[in-house]
Amino acid sequence: MEKEWRSFWKRVLVRIGVDEAIGFAVASKIWQLLTGPITQFLMVVRFTPALQDYYYACNNLLGLQVFVELGLHVILINVSSHEWAHLQLRDGRIEGDPEAKSRLISLGRMMILWYGILALLFSVGASIAGFVFFRESAALTVEVNPLRAQVQWIYPWIVLVMLNGLQLPALPMTAILEGCHQIGVVNRIRFFQAVMGTMVVWLAISNGAGLWSLVGASAVRLIGEAYLILVRYRSFFEAFWYPAESSRIDWIREILPLQWRIAVQGVLLWLANQMPLLMIFQERPEGEAARLGMTWTILTAFQGAALAWIETRRPVFGTLVAEKRYAELDRLFFRLTRMSMFIMTLITSLFCIAVWWVGGQSEGVLARISERLLPLEATLLFSVALVLIQFALCTNLYVRAHKRDPFLLASIASSLSVAGAQLWLGTLYGSTGIGLGYLLGIGCVQVPLWTLIWIQTRKEWHQIGANHA
Repeated sequence: MEKEWRSFWKRVLVRIGVDEAIGFAVASKIWQLLTGPITQFLMVVRFTPALQDYYYACNNLLGLQVFVELGLHVILINVSSHEWAHLQLRDGRIEGDPEAKSRLISLGRMMILWYGILALLFSVGASIAGFVFFRESAALTVEVNPLRAQVQWIYPWIVLVMLNGLQLPALPMTAILEGCHQIGVVNRIRFFQAVMGTMVVWLAISNGAGLWSLVGASAVRLIGEAYLILVRYRSFFEAFWYPAESSRIDWIREILPLQWRIAVQGVLLWLANQMPLLMIFQERPEGEAARLGMTWTILTAFQGAALAWIETRRPVFGTLVAEKRYAELDRLFFRLTRMSMFIMTLITSLFCIAVWWVGGQSEGVLARISERLLPLEATLLFSVALVLIQFALCTNLYVRAHKRDPFLLASIASSLSVAGAQLWLGTLYGSTGIGLGYLLGIGCVQVPLWTLIWIQTRKEWHQIGANHA
């Protein structure tokens, strides 16, 4: 009977498209969702509203990494997946076509060196940027929110930036692993990173560590990346110790045309998504940035879990494109996109119902939690926007698997629209205005433009590919 049940559940998981990569990716998100309320409860009990504002502001400022990383890790996954179509892993080592292996090695060596330089730039630049931002914020709000001046943020911020800077050189290596179809193992390690990181954060918050809890979580992530590269895939990366023997990746011809487009889009996306919270941090009463940050963290965790169904297939998409198996690519894409959309719609709907119910409680812990979340109106606005953008994100992954990126102008228009609407309406109506601005920018500009690009490029590129097959 036990074997029959196992066989039944295995068939169910296969039917809905769950493999090891998706399983651990979703497990990580589920872990975050299940433990998130506990973390938020500990923060409600142990953090002042001012300290919680700093907690979310620090997280957002770490997004400055996009200004130095410039979207390269996405390109690495796509490029390495095309090379892996001619390679395989045998006894932990890379085997297969010598030309493809040489190109993969040249890509890795080039990226490791480049990310080492980026790590230094990020560590210095982010430290200074955070110092200036928090000092100016304290000066602007000292009379309105005097408790913010009491938060000890300088040393935690510097150490936090240093740890995140040390993780940057590991990013190209893990991206190459994902592109080489090792994403199942990578996601397994990241799941355990999430579990251990949560435990460290709980321990730190409970013992009054304040912002040092963020430092502890970053240290756990760094240890996990080091294990993955230096222990689990040590034999894999031994090939990268020596120069490529023959063919090499041409940065200018094969990477730069895609990189600068993704870089511009990444910077604008950061401005559209993160600047509103930083604006709230500086201009609104203490606690409002924390409410926006907490709600946004929960909703984007939902999005990450739902997107895992298709994002973990990025390397497979790249390989199918390289082999011109377009019919199989489309079947896989549409099946996984339907599942992703269904899950995103379901979990955001349940969350809105939970916010409505918790908002009706006037006593006890639930009332305190409700005070740290956005009101139902703002939550609904963000939820609808994220459901709408889910399909656009899926199409974006599909198109970029072709090692091309035609989204530049559309992304500039949509990011500027989202940012402008949020800043305008947010100034007038606070977090609810930010939610409305986000929905308008996503629903009226980004989703229509991205969907149109996907339809057009899919038709043109696959027809061209079929003619040359």
